[in-house]
Amino acid sequence: MKKVAVINRTNLKNYGSVLQCYALCKAVSDLGYESEIVWEKGNVSKNFDFRPMKILSSLFKLLTHPKLLSSTMTNVNDMNSRKISEGTVALFNQFVQDEITQQFFSHRKLVKTAKREEYVNFICGSDQIWCSTTLYVDPLMYLRFAPKNKRIAYAPSIGRDFIPDYNRRRMKKYISEIPHLSVREKEGQRLIKELTGLNAEVVLDPTLLRQKNDWDELKVEPNIQEKYLLCYFLDAPSKETQEQIFHYAKEKNLEIVALGNVLSICEEKGLKVTYPDCGPKEFLGWIDKTEVVVTDSYHGMLFSVLYEKQFWAVERAYQQYDQSSRQKTVLDMFGVNGRYLAQGAEIPLESEDIDYQKIGEILANERMRAMDFLKKSIESI
Repeated sequence: MKKVAVINRTNLKNYGSVLQCYALCKAVSDLGYESEIVWEKGNVSKNFDFRPMKILSSLFKLLTHPKLLSSTMTNVNDMNSRKISEGTVALFNQFVQDEITQQFFSHRKLVKTAKREEYVNFICGSDQIWCSTTLYVDPLMYLRFAPKNKRIAYAPSIGRDFIPDYNRRRMKKYISEIPHLSVREKEGQRLIKELTGLNAEVVLDPTLLRQKNDWDELKVEPNIQEKYLLCYFLDAPSKETQEQIFHYAKEKNLEIVALGNVLSICEEKGLKVTYPDCGPKEFLGWIDKTEVVVTDSYHGMLFSVLYEKQFWAVERAYQQYDQSSRQKTVLDMFGVNGRYLAQGAEIPLESEDIDYQKIGEILANERMRAMDFLKKSIESI
């Protein structure tokens, strides 16, 4: 069986990051190819992407662009503020070990391997692998090691609504030399068109290529009898947003289960908040069993859709960059823009149910289009 490599890292303790790696490999397998994650050796962190070349290049960028130091320190402080339990880390590691096939190569070995026939294609994707404000425009994430005709970009996200001057030249060169080009958001499509003149196709995030029954095969049900509201925030929710969550949960007589960040204000006001150890399989179970989801996470929103849950997508703009374009692309596609809430906006106690029959029809058509892009790109060799 011919083999296709997906280029991404699996050690990040982020549900969307790991589950989209899994899903993209499964999509490739559904097309009749053997698939596996491929990554470089040399990472010095168990939970983050800290390769020596990345560290050195990032430090050099800071030396030449000292104005970036403030935003970098904000990111570092935010990363340090996220407390991940040892139990959660263990569940993530077990998921990767059990469910994802991966190979690690030195850079030199990877270049040599890419030239041979062992892999027919290399796919970069998905998630924010092309983040435009990064200190390190990672050649690995743009498949620079591989022959040009073997390069496929499936649903990478630029993650911002602009490309800063300090990354424009390199991103333009790297993106222009990928013959099979797609992105995850309309904003990314616009930015690539302005930067390179190329037309990138907007395709589904890999997690949406799988159906609910596919994810059910992985799901671990939570041991909870009470009805609950699931909060999943990647950035600490603002005081106003927490107050709205408190009000909604109290009026609906729901307990709160929180993933990602502490809801200190809800606790101070006397509501019980549960912070479970939670890996990717458990994440699916908590989504499936909840009454409603409140999240600033792109993938929190997507899995709410897959499990046909009532949800509210909260504006993700707590850091220095607005990242809401990712949310809005999906909400617009499904015709549920009213499910988007600005920071601190009231969470309506009563709202019209989401029309999941209509969304199911849209998803079916978008899946066919995305899989067709993937199939034609792989078969182009």
